[in-house]
Amino acid sequence: MSSRCPFLHLPVELRLQIYSYVLLDNSRITIGSAELVGSHPGIIHRIYGDKRTPYAGLPLHHEPVVEAGYNASLLSTTKRPVIPLSSTPSSPNESHAYPGTSHTALQLLNKQVHNELKSHFKSAQGRTTSLFLSYPHGLHVCRTLTPNLLRQARSIHIAGQYVPRAFSPARAACLGPSVPLPELETKYNGDIPPPSTAQLTELIASCFGPQAKHPLQKLELRIYYPGYDSYSTVWGDDSSPIVVALRNIYCGEVGIEVWRGSSSGTGVYLTARPAKDGERRRTVSTVWRKLEEGRRGEPECGSWVVDPKWPAWEDECAAFGAAGATMSDLAMG
Repeated sequence: MSSRCPFLHLPVELRLQIYSYVLLDNSRITIGSAELVGSHPGIIHRIYGDKRTPYAGLPLHHEPVVEAGYNASLLSTTKRPVIPLSSTPSSPNESHAYPGTSHTALQLLNKQVHNELKSHFKSAQGRTTSLFLSYPHGLHVCRTLTPNLLRQARSIHIAGQYVPRAFSPARAACLGPSVPLPELETKYNGDIPPPSTAQLTELIASCFGPQAKHPLQKLELRIYYPGYDSYSTVWGDDSSPIVVALRNIYCGEVGIEVWRGSSSGTGVYLTARPAKDGERRRTVSTVWRKLEEGRRGEPECGSWVVDPKWPAWEDECAAFGAAGATMSDLAMG
């Protein structure tokens, strides 16, 4: 008697139809990480119990979170999301232990199902999902745990804070290999931070590069650069998310809002969408605005990264018709 699963004996066309019923179609998904809060024994059990290991590339005592729906707290840089632990030793619940989607679970079932999903399955409703990713941790979770979500994304919205590791804002220059890297407060599992530059490069190139395979209606980046001298970091640091984005958007319509604070920081809002006429060229529009934060009656420093309009977003880039905008057209050969 064959021990093979009866499901695998079905015709592949029927299996693909069954997949379409199993897979959940969420119009919005938020990806980030959350800090475990509780007693030290409870945290240790949560991380290492039942032969578990910490998630590489996330800060200490953090777990990845992939949430169906929009959750602004996972994107915030001012109010960090937490997972409270009770006094009773606990194990990760489904959303944190296996923070993938139904698609991810099916891919892990066996090699045959994995190959069928990768090679043959197409969502019947096309690209319908908006992905909201925190930077850099949500980006890391997406690229390492749920990269398949790009196949169903119609828009991607990235929000977070960037602190340079090998760039001195005071000098406005990259630090050489002989210069010690600046000390950062964040400690990561395995003492290895996520490869954010490479991950952002791969994501944007797959959507707007010359060999794009994930066409989007819109890409949004809201990146906050803390510090009174942070403006030089935006453009002078090769690893700056805005520089990485511009370097890998091959063609399309790009809009940039530079929000300059008086002393606290700089915010940059970048949008990209396909060119209306379908031509392979890149058009960049830039406008500068004043960022008012940190003082009495003003928003908290860094809260700018969460767009108050989200999860709603527009196909059109309507924000760049203001006076003072600088236009530049870059023909792509």
